[in-house]
Amino acid sequence: MAETRGTSHVYGIERHTLCLTSLPTTNSTHSLFALGTLGVHEPGEIHIVNLNTDDDEVLHNTVFTHTTGIRSLSAWDEHELMVVSTEGTVELVALPQEGEGETRVVAKLEQPGRANRVVCHPQTTIKQAAVVTPGAGISVWDMARVLCTQSLALDDVETSAWHPTASSILATSDTHGGLRTWDLRTATTTTSIDCAHAGRIRALDYNPNLPYHLASGGSDGVLRIWDLRQPLAPLTSASNHTHWICALHYNPFHDQLILSAGSDALVNLESAVSVSSARAADTHSDDSMRPTDGLVMQYDDHESSVYAVQWSATDPWVFASLSFDGRLVINTVPREEKYKILL
Repeated sequence: MAETRGTSHVYGIERHTLCLTSLPTTNSTHSLFALGTLGVHEPGEIHIVNLNTDDDEVLHNTVFTHTTGIRSLSAWDEHELMVVSTEGTVELVALPQEGEGETRVVAKLEQPGRANRVVCHPQTTIKQAAVVTPGAGISVWDMARVLCTQSLALDDVETSAWHPTASSILATSDTHGGLRTWDLRTATTTTSIDCAHAGRIRALDYNPNLPYHLASGGSDGVLRIWDLRQPLAPLTSASNHTHWICALHYNPFHDQLILSAGSDALVNLESAVSVSSARAADTHSDDSMRPTDGLVMQYDDHESSVYAVQWSATDPWVFASLSFDGRLVINTVPREEKYKILL
């Protein structure tokens, strides 16, 4: 059965953009996304885009100014954001509570080098952030105390991802196609895969329901899923991009669904049900209604490289993608795939 696309919502700005994050909120009918602008020739901006499913799926936006351009964003809630500036500084900033205005710096992290990425722990109660600094490594910050608690000296680090529940386990990738997992209590590696990809590994994400599964995407355009208990070979691979994979994200509710975005201007929705927690729960008697592995849908809404993709923190069927030309597109999982998962 052919998959049917849902309605796309487009939010475009005349700014260059690299970063996008979904914002947790207590309102289950709101899907909040925050994007940051590079601010090449103008001040940086943080745009909060809200898809309200109770309001005929209308997009609402609020724009906040920031003193510098923004290279990376991450958050635990809708009120404060971790921000990496285009100058390489890292700050915790608060958003004004009444309408638009300027961000307020709550804390500035003192660390050497020019950072290019920050990743908050996915558990909103664990106020830890990993800061990636090319040529230096990873620094782990306890933001409840604004204290650096661990540093990993990695001169070829590319990106990182937190274990979905543990505060002491972090995955990192390098510029040569290797990936590692770390026990931060001892600063030792627990898993090491030297040639996971041909070239840089640009994106990592843990399966939120099977935390020993790690997805990786690289400059070779391949998405791979690894079982960290038996890392000699990937569990599965998908080669549906024609250029770099820049971002990927497991669905936080249904881990058989994985998004990937690339410099080929494509966003892919993949199903990996055979290596997901849903595999054991499959009770379908009708094969046509059984989810299968493979490409569910390819979205070509963008005209330039797509550097970020995020699932909604509240709605399991809503996701957003962001391209370099300032185009944010919010899409939904095709209803046929949704019914296969739910029924």
